[in-house]
Amino acid sequence: MATILLQQTSLLLMLILSTVALDCGQIVQSQRNEIGRTRRLLEAMGGQRSPTECPEDPDFGFPMEKIVLNSSKEDARMAIGFFLEQIQNIFQHNFTQTNWNMTATDLFQETLDQQQIQWQRCSIVRTREQATRHSLHVKRTLKMYFTKLHIFLREKEYSLCAWDAVRGEIFEVYSVVLSKLLGKL
Repeated sequence: MATILLQQTSLLLMLILSTVALDCGQIVQSQRNEIGRTRRLLEAMGGQRSPTECPEDPDFGFPMEKIVLNSSKEDARMAIGFFLEQIQNIFQHNFTQTNWNMTATDLFQETLDQQQIQWQRCSIVRTREQATRHSLHVKRTLKMYFTKLHIFLREKEYSLCAWDAVRGEIFEVYSVVLSKLLGKL
C-alpha cells in the first residue's frame, strides 16, 4: 500500500514538474515576442531630447559581462525576473515633468506588469531550483546598476532630461540583455 502511494506521489510530482517546465518554455517564447513591443512602447512614451536641452549623456555602465556572459540557466532565470522587476520599479517613480505620452506609458507599465507576473511562474523559487552563489552575485550586481539609475533620477530631481536619459538607457539595454539571457534557457 505504501509503495502504491509513493508511486502515485512520484508520478504526480513528475507531472507537476513537467507542467512547470512547459509553462516556462511558453513563457520564454512569450518574452521573446514581447521584446519588440516593449521597446516600441518605450520609444512611443516620449520624444527625443536635443543635445542642447540635455547636454549630459551619462554612461550608467550596464554590467553585461557579469550579468549575461557568465550566467548559468538558473542565473539567467533569476536575472530576467529581477531585471523586469527593477525596470518596473524605476517607472513607478515621479515622472510628472516628462510630458510623456501617458497612453504609451500606461501600456508600457501594464506590459511590464504582465511580463513580471508571467515570469514569476518560471522563477527559481517556483521551479524549486537552488539559487547559486553566482546568481546571488548577479542579483546584487543588477541591484547596484538600478540603484545608480534611481540615484541619478533623484539627484536630477526627476527632470525631463534625467527621465529621458534613463528611458534611453533602458531602451538600449532591454532587448540586448533579455535576448542574451533568454538564449541561455
